[in-house]
Amino acid sequence: MVRQLILSTTILLWSCISYSFAQSSLVRFVDGSGKTLVQAEVTEQSGGLYLPVQTLREAFDPGMKQQYSSLTKRLTLNLKGKQLHLRLESLSVSVDSDETKLSLSQPPLIIDGQLMLPLTFFTDLLPKITDFGVTHNPLIQTIHITEKDAPLPDLNPTLITEGSEKFLVILDPGHGGSDTGYLGSTRVAEKDIVLDLAKKIKEAALQNQVEVVLTRDSDFEQRPKERIDVAQKNQGKLFLSLHCNASFSDRAAGIHLYVSNSLGITQLDRLPTDVDKTSLPGATMEAVSQEEYLAQSRRFGRILQTELETLSPTPILLTEIPLATLAAVYMPSVLIEIGYLSNEADEARLTDADNLASIAKEIVEAIQTYIAESDQAEEAASD
Repeated sequence: MVRQLILSTTILLWSCISYSFAQSSLVRFVDGSGKTLVQAEVTEQSGGLYLPVQTLREAFDPGMKQQYSSLTKRLTLNLKGKQLHLRLESLSVSVDSDETKLSLSQPPLIIDGQLMLPLTFFTDLLPKITDFGVTHNPLIQTIHITEKDAPLPDLNPTLITEGSEKFLVILDPGHGGSDTGYLGSTRVAEKDIVLDLAKKIKEAALQNQVEVVLTRDSDFEQRPKERIDVAQKNQGKLFLSLHCNASFSDRAAGIHLYVSNSLGITQLDRLPTDVDKTSLPGATMEAVSQEEYLAQSRRFGRILQTELETLSPTPILLTEIPLATLAAVYMPSVLIEIGYLSNEADEARLTDADNLASIAKEIVEAIQTYIAESDQAEEAASD
């Protein structure tokens, strides 16, 4: 059990280390079906957001050609049968032998030796000269590209639009894209299981008038900072990060809950019956201080313990360790490992659609209980 805890802790702390170095922002280009076309790094410069010129070739036109003269600072792009003339540090754009004059809100620049176009070139100018509609959703850092006559896909219909009064839940399906997470014996990937669960939770939540936003709604890679940005920009009130577990032992099984505690003290509220308690000297320790949302995170964790108890083959542990991914989210937060892909029986449960639907249902009930208790506490405080 201690070895299992060390493995889980190592995996989670590695995500903390990755977070400290992941400061750049990425934007994802998706087509009308929601398929990711390319991910590009966004640079903030002079109050505007900029993308590499090559993003045009990767997202819009693989046959695009470009010419640049450092002497005149003139950039020529042959894009989708049209010739565009731009000049660095100038807002003016001419199309097809200067017959059409357009303007940008920010000029093209060279940043770190790379030709860069403002984000508004993609969202404002391209729709005027091509058959594409281009829409930027900063809340989920996505640019949707559709044919102008096609409806824009509603990839995230529950984004908050009425300020901070609504109780919005942020669901964070871990991993994605090339980051598969753990792979089970059948090669099923953690990233796919938790995304499936997140969608089931969202569906059940909407049926119960609980608003939910997903940090990722399809299979793409996302950095910790970008997940946190989704939570903060949407003004979420509760954050639940979804993962699968893994262990060196194929006997390890069941659901495991984590709350971020910067003190690094591990608190195990319920011990498995087969664990040698003398090997867990910290099991009865309590934190000597609390972070701003620690009490609420613990409360939500305990509610989850109660709701999910019948769906776990072993007693559910609630563990506290430093987690940068959760600690940087300014709202009550819990990370849930829904089972062990290193355990054959757990893997079967995690790939069973009915079981995932049951987990989703219980998680939504836990969220509703937490909301009700929070409302009661607020009413009591105001009396």
